[in-house]
Amino acid sequence: MPPFRKSRTYGHIPDFPVGAAFKYRRDALAAGVHGVIRKGIHGDRNGGAFSICVSGRYMDNEDFGDKIIYVGSGGQTNRGTQIGGQSFANPENQSLLVSHETQMPVRVLRGPDKHNPHAPRYRYDGLYVVENWYKRKGKAGYDMCFFELTKIEEEGDD
Repeated sequence: MPPFRKSRTYGHIPDFPVGAAFKYRRDALAAGVHGVIRKGIHGDRNGGAFSICVSGRYMDNEDFGDKIIYVGSGGQTNRGTQIGGQSFANPENQSLLVSHETQMPVRVLRGPDKHNPHAPRYRYDGLYVVENWYKRKGKAGYDMCFFELTKIEEEGDD
Protein backbone atom coordinates (compact mmCIF):
# COMPACT_ATOMS: atom_id res chain seq x y z
CA MET A 1 0.00 0.00 0.00
CA PRO A 2 1.35 3.48 -0.86
CA PRO A 3 2.06 6.05 1.86
CA PHE A 4 -1.01 7.80 3.22
CA ARG A 5 -2.00 11.08 1.60
CA LYS A 6 -3.60 13.99 3.38
CA SER A 7 -7.37 13.63 3.35
CA ARG A 8 -8.24 16.78 5.31
CA THR A 9 -8.58 18.72 2.11
CA TYR A 10 -11.59 20.02 0.23
CA GLY A 11 -12.27 19.12 -3.37
CA HIS A 12 -10.59 16.51 -5.53
CA ILE A 13 -7.49 14.58 -4.50
CA PRO A 14 -4.70 14.86 -7.11
CA ASP A 15 -4.07 11.67 -9.12
CA PHE A 16 -7.50 10.21 -8.24
CA PRO A 17 -10.02 11.28 -10.88
CA VAL A 18 -13.76 10.76 -10.67
CA GLY A 19 -14.36 7.06 -11.25
CA ALA A 20 -11.15 5.92 -9.53
CA ALA A 21 -11.81 2.43 -8.10
CA PHE A 22 -10.44 0.92 -4.90
CA LYS A 23 -10.40 -2.74 -3.95
CA TYR A 24 -10.73 -2.01 -0.25
CA ARG A 25 -11.86 0.95 1.82
CA ARG A 26 -8.39 1.20 3.33
CA ASP A 27 -7.07 1.88 -0.19
CA ALA A 28 -9.36 4.92 -0.43
CA LEU A 29 -8.08 5.95 3.01
CA ALA A 30 -4.45 5.65 1.87
CA ALA A 31 -5.26 7.67 -1.27
CA GLY A 32 -6.79 10.44 0.84
CA VAL A 33 -10.18 10.15 -0.88
CA HIS A 34 -11.97 9.27 2.39
CA GLY A 35 -9.96 9.89 5.53
CA VAL A 36 -11.61 7.55 8.03
CA ILE A 37 -11.84 3.79 7.92
CA ARG A 38 -15.07 3.10 9.82
CA LYS A 39 -17.09 6.30 9.82
CA GLY A 40 -19.18 7.43 6.89
CA ILE A 41 -18.48 11.13 7.37
CA HIS A 42 -14.99 12.62 7.40
CA GLY A 43 -15.15 16.24 8.42
CA ASP A 44 -14.41 19.07 10.74
CA ARG A 45 -17.23 20.49 12.85
CA ASN A 46 -16.00 24.02 12.16
CA GLY A 47 -14.72 23.75 8.59
CA GLY A 48 -17.16 21.31 7.00
CA ALA A 49 -17.11 17.79 5.58
CA PHE A 50 -14.25 16.58 3.40
CA SER A 51 -15.94 13.36 2.27
CA ILE A 52 -18.70 10.84 2.86
CA CYS A 53 -18.88 7.13 2.12
CA VAL A 54 -22.20 5.75 0.87
CA SER A 55 -22.05 2.03 1.60
CA GLY A 56 -25.49 0.79 2.58
CA ARG A 57 -24.81 0.83 6.31
CA TYR A 58 -27.91 2.92 7.03
CA MET A 59 -31.20 1.52 5.71
CA ASP A 60 -32.57 5.02 5.20
CA ASN A 61 -29.90 6.09 2.68
CA GLU A 62 -31.24 6.61 -0.84
CA ASP A 63 -28.87 6.79 -3.79
CA PHE A 64 -30.12 8.07 -7.14
CA GLY A 65 -26.69 8.56 -8.70
CA ASP A 66 -26.52 12.34 -9.06
CA LYS A 67 -28.64 12.85 -5.91
CA ILE A 68 -28.12 11.19 -2.53
CA ILE A 69 -30.33 11.24 0.55
CA TYR A 70 -27.69 10.54 3.16
CA VAL A 71 -28.32 9.61 6.79
CA GLY A 72 -26.03 11.26 9.31
CA SER A 73 -23.89 9.66 11.97
CA GLY A 74 -24.88 8.16 15.30
CA GLY A 75 -27.17 5.75 17.07
CA GLN A 76 -25.67 2.52 15.71
CA THR A 77 -23.76 -0.37 17.22
CA ASN A 78 -20.43 -1.41 15.70
CA ARG A 79 -22.36 -4.08 13.79
CA GLY A 80 -24.67 -1.52 12.20
CA THR A 81 -27.82 -2.05 14.27
CA GLN A 82 -29.76 1.17 14.86
CA ILE A 83 -30.36 1.43 18.63
CA GLY A 84 -31.03 5.14 19.02
CA GLY A 85 -31.64 8.43 17.32
CA GLN A 86 -29.24 10.95 15.86
CA SER A 87 -28.44 14.55 16.69
CA PHE A 88 -27.19 17.51 14.72
CA ALA A 89 -24.88 18.11 17.73
CA ASN A 90 -22.84 15.09 16.58
CA PRO A 91 -19.50 16.45 15.23
CA GLU A 92 -19.74 14.55 11.94
CA ASN A 93 -23.30 15.76 11.35
CA GLN A 94 -22.19 19.29 12.25
CA SER A 95 -19.56 19.11 9.53
CA LEU A 96 -22.27 18.44 6.93
CA LEU A 97 -24.32 21.36 8.30
CA VAL A 98 -21.29 23.62 7.79
CA SER A 99 -20.90 22.26 4.25
CA HIS A 100 -24.51 23.19 3.59
CA GLU A 101 -23.97 26.69 4.93
CA THR A 102 -20.75 27.31 2.97
CA GLN A 103 -21.73 25.24 -0.11
CA MET A 104 -18.21 23.78 0.01
CA PRO A 105 -18.21 20.57 -2.07
CA VAL A 106 -17.94 17.15 -0.41
CA ARG A 107 -16.16 14.16 -1.96
CA VAL A 108 -18.35 11.06 -2.35
CA LEU A 109 -16.93 7.56 -2.08
CA ARG A 110 -19.37 4.78 -2.81
CA GLY A 111 -18.82 1.39 -1.22
CA PRO A 112 -19.94 -1.98 -2.48
CA ASP A 113 -23.65 -2.46 -1.87
CA LYS A 114 -25.48 -5.28 -3.63
CA HIS A 115 -28.73 -3.30 -3.33
CA ASN A 116 -27.32 -0.17 -5.01
CA PRO A 117 -26.65 -0.15 -8.77
CA HIS A 118 -24.50 2.98 -8.32
CA ALA A 119 -22.10 1.19 -5.95
CA PRO A 120 -20.65 -2.01 -7.41
CA ARG A 121 -17.29 -1.45 -5.64
CA TYR A 122 -15.41 1.26 -3.77
CA ARG A 123 -15.34 4.13 -6.22
CA TYR A 124 -14.70 7.86 -6.00
CA ASP A 125 -17.74 9.48 -7.60
CA GLY A 126 -16.87 13.16 -7.48
CA LEU A 127 -18.00 16.29 -5.69
CA TYR A 128 -21.46 16.92 -4.28
CA VAL A 129 -23.04 19.86 -2.45
CA VAL A 130 -25.32 19.58 0.56
CA GLU A 131 -28.54 21.20 -0.64
CA ASN A 132 -30.84 20.47 2.29
CA TRP A 133 -30.96 18.86 5.73
CA TYR A 134 -33.73 17.82 8.09
CA LYS A 135 -34.66 15.40 10.85
CA ARG A 136 -37.40 12.78 10.64
CA LYS A 137 -38.21 9.29 11.85
CA GLY A 138 -36.22 6.62 10.07
CA LYS A 139 -37.32 3.11 9.14
CA ALA A 140 -36.15 1.79 12.53
CA GLY A 141 -38.39 4.32 14.32
CA TYR A 142 -35.69 6.69 15.59
CA ASP A 143 -35.16 10.37 14.80
CA MET A 144 -32.50 10.52 12.09
CA CYS A 145 -30.52 13.36 10.51
CA PHE A 146 -30.90 13.48 6.73
CA PHE A 147 -28.77 15.36 4.21
CA GLU A 148 -29.63 15.83 0.54
CA LEU A 149 -26.56 16.00 -1.68
CA THR A 150 -26.46 16.78 -5.40
CA LYS A 151 -23.55 16.12 -7.74
CA ILE A 152 -21.72 19.12 -9.11
CA GLU A 153 -21.64 19.12 -12.90
CA GLU A 154 -18.03 19.37 -13.96
CA GLU A 155 -16.25 19.63 -17.27
CA GLY A 156 -16.03 16.16 -18.78
CA ASP A 157 -19.16 14.84 -17.03
CA ASP A 158 -21.61 13.14 -19.35
